[in-house]
Amino acid sequence: MEQKAIPWRVYPAILIATIFWALGHPLGRIIVRSVDPLQLGSVNLVVGFLVLLAYLAAAGKLPAIFHLPARDLLGSLALGVVGFAIYQFLTFSALKRIPASMNAILVATNIIMITPLAALFLKERFLWARAIAILTAFGGVLLVTFNQGFAVGARIDLIGCMFSLFAALSFAIYTVLGKSIVSRNDPLIVTALAIFAGAVLLSAASGAVVGLERLAAADSVTWLLMILLGATMIGVSYPTWFACLKLLPASRVSIFIYMTPVFAVVLSSLILNERFSWLFYVGAAVVLGSVAFSNVASQCQRGAAPGGRQWES
Repeated sequence: MEQKAIPWRVYPAILIATIFWALGHPLGRIIVRSVDPLQLGSVNLVVGFLVLLAYLAAAGKLPAIFHLPARDLLGSLALGVVGFAIYQFLTFSALKRIPASMNAILVATNIIMITPLAALFLKERFLWARAIAILTAFGGVLLVTFNQGFAVGARIDLIGCMFSLFAALSFAIYTVLGKSIVSRNDPLIVTALAIFAGAVLLSAASGAVVGLERLAAADSVTWLLMILLGATMIGVSYPTWFACLKLLPASRVSIFIYMTPVFAVVLSSLILNERFSWLFYVGAAVVLGSVAFSNVASQCQRGAAPGGRQWES
């Protein structure tokens, strides 16, 4: 059977989506100097949702929302709490305290965290190869976190690092719990509903906890960066990602996920002039290598199982 040719523009498109996600780390680090993480998270989700809504309307997909089973509709909204509201607050809180490069590497561990969560909630087999990958990855996390050494005087913001790791955990939970909903429905519609719920919750929390004064006082550059971040990181990247998933095998698309923290480190170095000791780069390589190994082991397991298939969120 002749395979359908893959348009060449798919690869530049998915590369752009990956770069936009990576750009969120240094830009987020800049923006939280002027506004609170809650405020940035709420603006990011609101802008991203509005761009997604416009895309769904242009693509004629809005009516499909009203055809979702009530259980999946409510489930999609509930996913927005952990996958977007909590994640946005945690990752932007981390960026207020630690370098963008460090946040990018620590958040990338969400792919590793999916393995034990899938075993717990979805009863998937827990292979020894992935267990080794998890232990190795968190060895890399220690190197990234303590890249300045273990001296008493070394400046290490452990709270910021914990924010990053809990952000990774929240997105891993979102991925695992959303698997069944995404498998039954258009993943972009599920994502849009989750972002909507996250935007509403985070905006309410921002108004109640922080207020609007600091947001209203933000200068035009800060507002431009916030709008740019929401429009690109959410509004452009998600439709692009899911469109590419329809044209490429998920295993091939997932390679670009590994590039996100790499691009984030490069962009943070260029934009923020971030520099680290050699321990950071060794740790980053260990984390990303473990993530890749875990994903390969996961694909081998699915390939060996009857009817196994790769699933991406």
